[in-house]
Amino acid sequence: MKIEKNNKYYTIGVYVIISVIIIFLIIEFIANFKMIIEYAWQAIKYITHIFKPLIIGIVVAYLIDPFVDFYCRKVGKEKRLIATCFAVITLVAFIGIFVLMAVMNIQEVVQEANLNDLLSDIQAYLLYFQDVVEQMTITINGETFSKLPQRIFYEIYQAIDGWIIKLSNNLINFITVLGTNIVSIALGFIIAMYILKDKPKLLTITKNILSVIFNNKISTELIHIAADINMVLSGYIRGQIIDTVIVATLTSLLLTIVGVDFAIIIGIIVGIFNLIPYFGPIIGAGIAGVIGIMGGDMQKGLYAIIAVFVLQQIEAFIIVPKVIGENVKLHPISVLLAVGIGGEFCGLFGMLLGVPIVALLRVIIIRYVGDIFSEDYKKKPNI
Repeated sequence: MKIEKNNKYYTIGVYVIISVIIIFLIIEFIANFKMIIEYAWQAIKYITHIFKPLIIGIVVAYLIDPFVDFYCRKVGKEKRLIATCFAVITLVAFIGIFVLMAVMNIQEVVQEANLNDLLSDIQAYLLYFQDVVEQMTITINGETFSKLPQRIFYEIYQAIDGWIIKLSNNLINFITVLGTNIVSIALGFIIAMYILKDKPKLLTITKNILSVIFNNKISTELIHIAADINMVLSGYIRGQIIDTVIVATLTSLLLTIVGVDFAIIIGIIVGIFNLIPYFGPIIGAGIAGVIGIMGGDMQKGLYAIIAVFVLQQIEAFIIVPKVIGENVKLHPISVLLAVGIGGEFCGLFGMLLGVPIVALLRVIIIRYVGDIFSEDYKKKPNI
């Protein structure tokens, strides 16, 4: 006997099965979200390691493209190769000056800062503090008790000892990794020169490829999205780099004026950590104080913290509004969440990229949904 297929129930069954599969996949994704992100991050790290010179070249080309445009206006658009060479030379000279000054300060650090002496000084401070606390006793039923156990002081000392050793090891590892990547960096600069030289041609080729793969409507939409992304990233990244250079330079000058040792090293560190919103300035000020104390003078360490704190206020209220302006219009809560979530999954790298990624999502939402972040929001009509 032939069973006739009921199209209505067949369709319902298909929808039920598909819905169950989708729900199952969503539940599995949520349950293993952190593991999936970790695997994805490992895959990204592997790919970036393979294509490191190309990625460095693209990043360098993107960052110094404004300088190429500037020199093109001076020498003429037809001489783009000359403008590119001038831009690369400007960047290399600028980096070279900072590296040379940093190396000179590192030599000074190696000669003057002795970690063993620093540990001895810290141990002396802890022993003195222990003697003071041991004199703070209480009496119960005629028995005298110390308020703090001896073990606490031992644990504090061990923690500080381990932190300083880890700091020195990380510095050595950083220098080693930098040395092994010199070839990739050099190739990256060469690739960047070719990208900048042939930028108009590469943009035309990219548009042609998009028009072949997609229809005109989709390819045009993708080009508009790329323009939005470029607007946000260029405003944020270039603005942050300018802000970092200004902060590093002013910090170095200010610490030199107040007589703090290793002013250039501290300035560079503070400038780099200043890239991290909210938390970066606090970390930078703390590191500045530690390096100042490593010079052997507790008072200079305090001067370093105060000087960096004052400069950070100037940076927050004067430099940032002028340099970065209104390019990244995010609420402070959004910034905190972006930094926190990015740091949880991708560490320092995630903290740096969290804000621009959220800013990109905001731009895309505004393009397709409307400005839901505005008080005057009106739903965007369907096209």
